[in-house]
Amino acid sequence: MSQFGMQMPGGRQSRSATPDVYTALMFIAVVALGAACALLWIQASKVGKDGVPYQLQDKDRIVLPSRALADEPVDRLIWRT
Repeated sequence: MSQFGMQMPGGRQSRSATPDVYTALMFIAVVALGAACALLWIQASKVGKDGVPYQLQDKDRIVLPSRALADEPVDRLIWRT
Protein backbone atom coordinates (compact mmCIF):
# COMPACT_ATOMS: atom_id res chain seq x y z
CA MET A 1 0.00 0.00 0.00
CA SER A 2 2.93 2.32 0.38
CA GLN A 3 3.45 2.38 -3.36
CA PHE A 4 0.47 4.71 -3.82
CA GLY A 5 1.70 7.27 -1.35
CA MET A 6 -0.41 9.67 0.62
CA GLN A 7 -2.65 11.98 -1.31
CA MET A 8 -2.63 15.47 0.12
CA PRO A 9 -5.50 17.79 -0.72
CA GLY A 10 -4.35 20.44 -3.19
CA GLY A 11 -1.00 18.75 -3.53
CA ARG A 12 -1.25 18.16 -7.25
CA GLN A 13 -2.88 20.69 -9.52
CA SER A 14 -4.06 19.48 -12.86
CA ARG A 15 -2.84 21.57 -15.77
CA SER A 16 -5.02 21.92 -18.81
CA ALA A 17 -3.65 22.21 -22.33
CA THR A 18 -3.04 25.75 -23.53
CA PRO A 19 -2.59 26.95 -27.12
CA ASP A 20 1.04 27.31 -28.09
CA VAL A 21 2.85 29.09 -30.92
CA TYR A 22 2.08 26.30 -33.41
CA THR A 23 -1.63 26.66 -32.77
CA ALA A 24 -1.36 30.40 -33.44
CA LEU A 25 0.60 29.80 -36.65
CA MET A 26 -1.96 27.26 -37.82
CA PHE A 27 -4.78 29.72 -37.13
CA ILE A 28 -2.96 32.45 -39.09
CA ALA A 29 -2.40 30.03 -41.98
CA VAL A 30 -6.09 29.07 -42.08
CA VAL A 31 -7.11 32.74 -42.09
CA ALA A 32 -4.62 33.51 -44.89
CA LEU A 33 -5.89 30.57 -46.97
CA GLY A 34 -9.48 31.72 -46.46
CA ALA A 35 -8.59 35.25 -47.56
CA ALA A 36 -6.76 33.90 -50.63
CA CYS A 37 -9.79 31.79 -51.58
CA ALA A 38 -12.08 34.81 -51.19
CA LEU A 39 -9.86 36.99 -53.38
CA LEU A 40 -9.59 34.24 -55.98
CA TRP A 41 -13.39 33.88 -56.02
CA ILE A 42 -13.86 37.64 -56.52
CA GLN A 43 -11.34 37.86 -59.35
CA ALA A 44 -12.64 34.71 -61.04
CA SER A 45 -16.19 36.06 -61.01
CA LYS A 46 -14.95 39.17 -62.83
CA VAL A 47 -13.56 37.18 -65.76
CA GLY A 48 -15.76 34.08 -65.58
CA LYS A 49 -18.47 33.33 -68.10
CA ASP A 50 -21.62 35.31 -67.17
CA GLY A 51 -20.01 36.32 -63.87
CA VAL A 52 -19.84 32.75 -62.60
CA PRO A 53 -16.37 32.09 -61.17
CA TYR A 54 -16.18 28.38 -61.97
CA GLN A 55 -17.17 28.55 -65.65
CA LEU A 56 -14.56 29.01 -68.37
CA GLN A 57 -14.93 31.35 -71.32
CA ASP A 58 -14.80 30.06 -74.88
CA LYS A 59 -11.30 30.05 -76.34
CA ASP A 60 -12.24 32.12 -79.39
CA ARG A 61 -14.55 34.57 -77.61
CA ILE A 62 -12.75 35.97 -74.57
CA VAL A 63 -14.46 38.98 -73.01
CA LEU A 64 -12.62 41.13 -70.48
CA PRO A 65 -14.67 43.46 -68.26
CA SER A 66 -12.15 46.30 -67.99
CA ARG A 67 -12.91 49.42 -70.04
CA ALA A 68 -9.22 50.11 -70.59
CA LEU A 69 -8.76 46.75 -72.26
CA ALA A 70 -12.06 46.78 -74.18
CA ASP A 71 -10.63 48.89 -77.03
CA GLU A 72 -7.72 46.53 -77.62
CA PRO A 73 -8.24 43.43 -79.75
CA VAL A 74 -7.80 40.15 -77.97
CA ASP A 75 -4.77 39.25 -80.11
CA ARG A 76 -2.81 42.15 -78.67
CA LEU A 77 -3.67 41.18 -75.10
CA ILE A 78 -2.28 37.66 -75.41
CA TRP A 79 1.48 37.40 -75.07
CA ARG A 80 3.01 35.46 -77.87
CA THR A 81 6.09 33.39 -77.28
